[in-house]
Amino acid sequence: MKSSPPNDISGSVLVFAVLLLTVGAFVLAGIAQLAATQALVGESEWEMVNRHIRLDNSRAMARQYVMQRMFIGPITNDVSYTDGSGYGGFQIFEAPGTDNYWTTLSTTNTNVNLKINPFTLMERGGFYRVVIGGTITDGVDDIAWNFQVRTRSPIAAGYPVVQHKPANANLSGLVGDSPYVDMNNAEQIIGFHEMARMRVSSVTNTNSSDTTGYVGYLDAPTGVASFAPFTAATMSPFETDTNGVATNLQAVVNLGSTDPNDTSQVLVYLVPSQAEYFETNAIPAITNTLPVVSVRLIGTSIYGLKPLQIIIPSSNTNAQQIELVGNNPADTGRVTYLNYRRDTSNPGELQVVTTNATGTWRLGITTSHSDIGFDGPIDIVGGVRTDGFINGSPTLHQELNPGGLDYIADRMMWLEDYKTP
Repeated sequence: MKSSPPNDISGSVLVFAVLLLTVGAFVLAGIAQLAATQALVGESEWEMVNRHIRLDNSRAMARQYVMQRMFIGPITNDVSYTDGSGYGGFQIFEAPGTDNYWTTLSTTNTNVNLKINPFTLMERGGFYRVVIGGTITDGVDDIAWNFQVRTRSPIAAGYPVVQHKPANANLSGLVGDSPYVDMNNAEQIIGFHEMARMRVSSVTNTNSSDTTGYVGYLDAPTGVASFAPFTAATMSPFETDTNGVATNLQAVVNLGSTDPNDTSQVLVYLVPSQAEYFETNAIPAITNTLPVVSVRLIGTSIYGLKPLQIIIPSSNTNAQQIELVGNNPADTGRVTYLNYRRDTSNPGELQVVTTNATGTWRLGITTSHSDIGFDGPIDIVGGVRTDGFINGSPTLHQELNPGGLDYIADRMMWLEDYKTP
C-alpha cells in the first residue's frame, strides 16, 4: 500500500505553481508592453525619417527650379509645387527686381539677408545678385528658405588662369603659387584643399530648355550694367600698300584717356569690324572704310580712371590681335578687361604682341572658342579665362584689388540656399 506525500510538500508545490504563473503573467505583460512601446517609437522614428526625406526632396526640387530660371531671368510670379506622391513640395516667391541677373549691377552689401559663405571659393567679397524667398515642406510644416543667386568673375575672385574644356593644358607653370581653375580636374579649383566645392550644375546652365544662348560656362553675355561707350579710341593704319595707302586699320586705345561727358562708372568699347579713315597719303586725299584688324592698348599709371571693358565680338572676324604698349601698373594702372569671342564654326587664336610692353600689365582677358598666344614673356596682373590653349610664356598674377574688375569682367553664376534666419 502506497503512502501519500505529506501535506506540507503538496502545499509547497501548489504555491510554487501559482507563483510561477504569476511571474509568467508579469513577464508576458512586460513583453507585450515593450512590444507596444517599440512599435510606437519605431513609428515615430520612421515618421521623422520620412519628414527629413521630404524636406531634402523639397529643397532639391526648389533648387532645381531656381537654377533653371536664374540663368534666363528673374522669377516674376509666385510659384507653388506639390508632388502628387507626397515626396515634397515648395513655394518660390517673386524675385525682387526685374532686371537680367547677368548684366545688372550686384552688391556686396552684407545686410541681414546676405550671408558671407567662407566655404565658397569664389568669395573674397563676392557679389550677391539677389535673394529670393520661399518655403520648402517636410510634409507637416512649411520651412522658410532663402535662395541666393550670386555672380562673380573667377578672375576677379583671384584665379589668374581659368581653363575650360576642351583645352587641357598643364597650367602649373603659368601661375606659380597662385590658385587656378581647371575644369578638366576632379578638384577643379586648384590651390584650396579639403574645402567644400560648388557642383558644376551650380555654375553652369545645363538646362536644355534654355533658349537664350547662354548655355555653358563661358556663354554669359559680354555686356555690363550701367555703362557708357568709350569714345576716345582712334584709328591708325596697320598695313599699307606699295604706295603707302592704308589697307587695314588698328584701333588705338590710350588707357590714360577719359570720357568727361559720361556719367557712368563703367565704360565699354566695342571694336568695330570696319571703320572710316581719312587717308592723307592718297592723291587726292579720301576717306576709306577699312577693316579693323588689331587693337593697340597704351598703358597708363593715372590712378582712379573708370574701369574699361573692350569687346571684340564673334561677328568681328577681322580683329585677331592686341598690342600692349608701355606699362599699365598693377597698383595704379587702369582696370581693363578684354573680351574676345569667336564662333565654334570659326575658331582662331588671339595674338598678344608684347614687343613694346614694359613692366607689369594690369589686364584681364577672356577668349571663347579661341586660343591665346603671347609673342614674348610678360607679367599679366589679372589673368586669362579661356576654353583654348595659352601659348607663349606669360606669367599670370592675381589681381589684388578686384573692385573695378568685378564690374567689367565676364562672370559665372551660382546658387546658394539656406534656412531663413
